[in-house]
Order: sequence, then structure tokens, then C-alpha cells
Amino acid sequence: MRFRPDQIERFRLTTLVVDPDSGVVELGYALDDTWSFTERLAFGPRKVEAVAGWDDGFARVARLLHLAAGVSYYKAAMPGTLVVETGPISDVERRFCIDLYDKGLRELAWHNGLPLERRITVDAPTAGRPGARPAAMAPPAGIGIPIGGGKDSAVVVEALRDRSPTLVSVNGHPAALRVAAAAGLEVAVVGRALDPLLLELNDVGARNGHVPITAIVSLVAVAAGFRLGYDTTVMALEKSADEPTRVAGGGGSSPAVAVNHQWSKSSEFEEVLAAVLADTLGPGVRYRSALRQAGELDIAAAFALMPRYHRAFLSCNRAFARSGADRWCGECPKCRFVYLALATSMGPDQLVPIFGRDLLREPDQVAGFRDLFEEGRKPFECVGTRDESLTAFAELGRDPAWADAPVVRALAPHQKAVPAMEPAAVPGAGQAAMAAADPGVSRTSGGGRVPGRDPARLVHDIRAAVDEVRAR
Repeated sequence: MRFRPDQIERFRLTTLVVDPDSGVVELGYALDDTWSFTERLAFGPRKVEAVAGWDDGFARVARLLHLAAGVSYYKAAMPGTLVVETGPISDVERRFCIDLYDKGLRELAWHNGLPLERRITVDAPTAGRPGARPAAMAPPAGIGIPIGGGKDSAVVVEALRDRSPTLVSVNGHPAALRVAAAAGLEVAVVGRALDPLLLELNDVGARNGHVPITAIVSLVAVAAGFRLGYDTTVMALEKSADEPTRVAGGGGSSPAVAVNHQWSKSSEFEEVLAAVLADTLGPGVRYRSALRQAGELDIAAAFALMPRYHRAFLSCNRAFARSGADRWCGECPKCRFVYLALATSMGPDQLVPIFGRDLLREPDQVAGFRDLFEEGRKPFECVGTRDESLTAFAELGRDPAWADAPVVRALAPHQKAVPAMEPAAVPGAGQAAMAAADPGVSRTSGGGRVPGRDPARLVHDIRAAVDEVRAR
């Protein structure tokens, strides 16, 4: 058997089955009339009573999830036409599909030698005029936080822990379960089972690569709110996700095209998803990243003061692969960046026990760390901006704990001037928020060794962002 992507003309969204009693959702797809797929999501039992209005809201989000999760199967061939066979869609939903299947898959197009900007036709009847459908019945007031086991979501969980948020994990990676346990909070696990045929096609010629997974996780979390009892989904997506991984073209009459590994974590996607949720559900369901204004080094400084999570978290992407081990590999770009960012606020005595090795004292790691800031070399991974990596090396080059490390000695000459940090906007408020989040955490002003980097202010800002979106 040989799969030939160029011969596929249509990607079809064929069936959607939603069972609100069991919480099982089945998503049907097909490539032309030849290859059919069924994905299954298991949301588990309700934590709130069965109410028809909440079941309706759950089904509405399941429709959006059907549109979004299709990227996993569409990527096998990437044809120019999407055919939605499950009913009419609104203009906003149509725009959502076009953006997601284009911008969310540009990295895959880059690696497969395809045009980066693709004209995608969504073949579906158009729903009635905007606002014709009544708003969905909002779930009970509450906060849901999707967690994957990384430091960013751990910081958001810690900042909001005293508000008893509901934690949600897709497939329950051990790191996510450890973070929940460290926080002392329960976690609801939503099972996602891809159709095994997709994996078979990957071995016989299907196109494969990165998909905008955060779009899928976000919609899983919003849908779960109707069963678990929360109306506000709080994400942990920081501003560094807005930096493109590559920019192609831009010479002469050719427009520049951004290719962003983290597009589904970007502020652009957050606005796109918020718009389609408002169109589908009305104003009662809220979606917001609480870290949108935060930089990676600020998040790292806050995480450094949250020791309960230091042995729980894991951000190594190899560990999240199907055959990955539940530990830091120490060899991938994600491990390197997380180590580098944390080193600006933690010493070797704290980091080495977490990672099992000192990455900055391994000379053969120099090239990999250089890629984090060198133009045209940024890894296709969820790492910080080139500027953040340069700033981190500048700081470590002046830090006695790190200055003599071989990687720092090799790369600190690339250092740049580090801008002065702004003082806290609300004097004392950040410290009070940190105390509320965890009375046992050290609250040294400035946090870490960089004057002006204020973890307590970040905790305050997280709480303020959630308050602001819930007040709308």
C-alpha cells in the first residue's frame, strides 16, 4: 500500500456524534472517498447536574472541536478543499477554519516543500445571519486551567490555586498529574484517541509534522467546562509565542510570510478563537491567556520561587512523544531553552537535580544553545524569543554561579545590553497576591538574581487578568 498525497482532492468532515450522557464525542473525517477516520474523545462523567442548556453548549463546542481536530487528518494530504458535511457553518466559523488550516499548518508546509500561503476553500452551506441563534446557557461560574505538565501552566495554577480551579489534561501525561498533585488539586483527564489508520498512513507516504495542538486542547477545555462546572478557561500562553520561527519571502514584490511553530499559542490565535467562541456560544463563556503580557524570563523567575513544582514539571517534547520516556532528555531545543531561562533565576545546585545534568557545562551543547538566538536558526519548538535567549546569556555571563560554564563562556560574547525592568505598577499588591497564592513561598522582592524582575507582580497580573475577563 502506498499513500499518494497529491492525488487527494478533498478533506471531508463527515460525521459528528455527541453523547452528553456518557461524555463521548466521535469525530468522523475522510480523504476523498477512499480513506475514512474516526477520532474518539472521552470527557468522563459530569461533575454538574444534567441540564439541557449545558448539554447544548457542550454540543456546540464539540462542533468547533470537529472543525479544529480535523487538522490531524487533513495534514496527511493537505488538499485545497475542506467539505463540511455536518451542517451549515457561520462566516466566523469559516474564517476560523481557513486561518487554522493555513497559518496553523505553515510549519508542516515549510518542511514538506509546499506553498506557505495556501488558498483553502471551505465547502459548506452558510448559516443564518449573525446573532440569529440564541446564546448558549453558560456553565456555572468557575475557572478551568488546561495543564500539560510544563512550568507556564504550573505558574498559573499556583497563582490561582486559592480559587480552587478545575484542572484539565488531555490524556493525562504523568507530568500533568504530578503538577496537579503538587498543587493539591484534582485533575480531570479527557481521553483523545486518534484513528490508528492515520499512523499507518504516516508509514506509507502521508505528510506528517506539527499541528496546532493548542487549538484542540483549548476547545477540549472549553467543552469540558459544560460538564465540570466552569465558565472561564484560563490558558498559560506567553507573549514570546508571537515571534515567528521563520519569515520567508519579503524581497521585491514577494510579500513576507510568517511561519510560526507556536501560532496556536499566539495572541492572533487567541483573538481568532475568542471570536468564534463568542459567535457560537455568546458572551457567557470566556477564554483568556493569563500570561499574554509576560516574558519567558519573568515566568521562569516566578517558577523559581515555587519549589513544590520543581520535581513535578516536565517540558521536554521528546518525553511527550508516543515512545518518549518520562524525563528530561537534555538534548532537544526545549530542554536547552527551559534550562537557560531557569538559570537566570536558579543556580546549578537547584537545576542539576531537576535535569539530571548541567547542560551549560557540556561543551558539545554550544551549537544547540546558539541556535536559540542565531538568525535563521531558531528551532521549530516552543522556545522563547531570540532576544530572550540573548538576554539570558548576557545575565549568566555576569553571574558568578554560571559565568565559568563552557556554554556561557562560548556564547556570552554575543550578549546585549539588558534593559532595566519597570517597577511594580501596584506597590505591594504583587507581594500580597504571592502570599495569597502560597504563604509558604519565599517572597523576596525582585525574585531570582536579576534586580527588578518581580515574580510577585506576575502573580498579581495573572489574578488581575482573570478578574478582568470574568467581569465582562
